This record gives sequence, structure tokens and C-alpha cells, in this order.
Amino acid sequence: MVLLVPTMARADDEQLTVVVREGARDATIVTRLRGQFADLDGVTLELEPSDAIEPALDGQLAAAERLGAAHDARVVVWFIPRGKKLAVAIATPRDHRLFVREIPPAAESTMAEAAAIAVRSAVRSIALGGTIGVEVKPEPIEPPKAVEPAAPVTPVPPHASSTTLAAALGWQATFDGGADHGAHAVTQRTTLARGAWAASLTLSLGAPLEWRAATDVVLDVSRSSALLGGERRIGGGLALGLGAGALVYHRSTQSAPSGLASTPSNSTVAFAGALEVTWRARIAGSVGILASAGVDVVAGAPEAAISRGATVEVVDSIRPVQPRASLALEVGAW
Repeated sequence: MVLLVPTMARADDEQLTVVVREGARDATIVTRLRGQFADLDGVTLELEPSDAIEPALDGQLAAAERLGAAHDARVVVWFIPRGKKLAVAIATPRDHRLFVREIPPAAESTMAEAAAIAVRSAVRSIALGGTIGVEVKPEPIEPPKAVEPAAPVTPVPPHASSTTLAAALGWQATFDGGADHGAHAVTQRTTLARGAWAASLTLSLGAPLEWRAATDVVLDVSRSSALLGGERRIGGGLALGLGAGALVYHRSTQSAPSGLASTPSNSTVAFAGALEVTWRARIAGSVGILASAGVDVVAGAPEAAISRGATVEVVDSIRPVQPRASLALEVGAW
């Protein structure tokens, strides 16, 4: 009696598919693999082009899982260059096992043949129902966490929480009934702000201008001031303010009626309360425009008078209610 037996008895009748990740330099190994697999019945060799092998083992195992599922393959093979050596990795994704064989340095054809033999031996063992290598379960991949929408950001005005200091320099005009074209002065304002509130010190130095108090009475008069104020900023660059301080009127006589002697130049101090509206607009960086309009209520405003003997005749006077306006450049934090 003659018995015929197959060259390889498999543990079951399932077709065994082997996927080989073929890199750019693996052509010689693949050629040798085809030769080694020629006599293995029930084994199918499938090639999967691969540009580069993942550097980390977890990535290699995850790729093996994907290829095994895509090709319905029990074995996935790939090759890892290690300097002059070559590592052959053989994985069975279904039972999460990995076998690695290191091929020592040699001629290219010799190393390719050794790699092909290592793969044949492992595949033959698997086909006969054996196991290879060690168990290596990939780390579970956590599903991405839901990203909670960011809370809406409420715009904060620039002056909402910090203390800022600003200085302004400009020109001021006041219509006080004195100088024929109004009282003009250089003005300087220093402002200290925190939140919506601010305090300021405003100084002005008046220019001497002609005051025609009567037909035959001409004076030179200047109006200077020092006002301390507070303001409430209401948005849009606008602010409402109140203030109080001192005014200094300096006058000298240009001409007087004939027969009368001019009095020496002198100064008069008056006191004022102020109500104003200011508006700020940034030009560039920390430089902006500061405009203001307001009204001063003056106590002790001076008068122009002529004295003849025991008689004093008031020919003109400074008004107690004085509208004013100013325009300045301001530098500081916004």
C-alpha cells in the first residue's frame, strides 16, 4: 500500500493569506519570498506597497492590524533596516503576536535569502497550528474627547481694570466777554484714570490780547487757569466732567481817556466751577486727540473801570458764565 501525504498538513482548511509590506529596497527579498512560498499549499502571498515603516512599534502594530483586516490576512510581514543589519517582523494580528528575527550583516542576496527563509519558517509553523513570538497587544486608542465650546469672551474696554496716565498739550479758547476775540491760552492736561473714572489737572497760560472796554479805553488782558476735575467715561471716547479751580486775569492799559492816568499792570484772582464734555480718539499707538467743550462759572470776575474823583464808572466787565473749548494732542496709555 502506498500512502500519499501533502508536504504540509494545515491545522484547518482555511486559506492562509500573508501580506508583505514591500518597501522601495525590498524587491530582492520579495523575489526570494516568492521562491520560498512556491511549494506551500494553501498560502497566498499579497504585496502591499509601503513608502516607510513607522518608527515606533505601536505604529507598526497598528498598521499590521489595519492590513490584516483589509486583506483578511492572518500574517503581516515587514522589514526594518537597522544599520547594516535587517530585522524581519512577522505579526499575527488576530491573536496579537509578534515575532522578530534579526539578520546579521552580509551580501544583499544572502541577507534577502535569510529573511525569506525566516518568513517561510514562521508561516509554515502558523499553518500547522502553532504560534509565534510573543503577545503584543496594541495600546487602546481612546476616542477623541468632545471639545467643549469656548465661553464667549466679553470685550473689555481698555480702561476697565488698569490705572493709566496721559498728558495732553493744546490750545484753549474762552469767550468771557473780555478780549475782543476771546481769551486764548496754551493748555496742558494731565489725566490719571482707573476704570471708567478719571481725575485731571488742567493748566492754561493765557496770551495777552486786546480788550476794548470802551471807545477810549483799551486794555491788554490774559486769562490763565488751574482747574482740578473728575470725569466719568461713558463710552465711544466720550466723558462727562466737573471741576473747580482758580483763574488769574492779568491786565495792563494800552490807552485811556485824556486827562486820566493809567493804573499799573496788575492781576486779579477769581474762582470757577466747570462743567465739560470731553472726547478722545486714538490716532496711532499711544497718541490721540483730546477735544473738550464746557462752561466755567466764575466768581470774582474782573471789571474795567474809570475813576474820576470820587466817581468810579464801570465801562465793561468779564462775564461770570464763560463757554470754552480746547483741542489737544494726548499721549499715554489707552
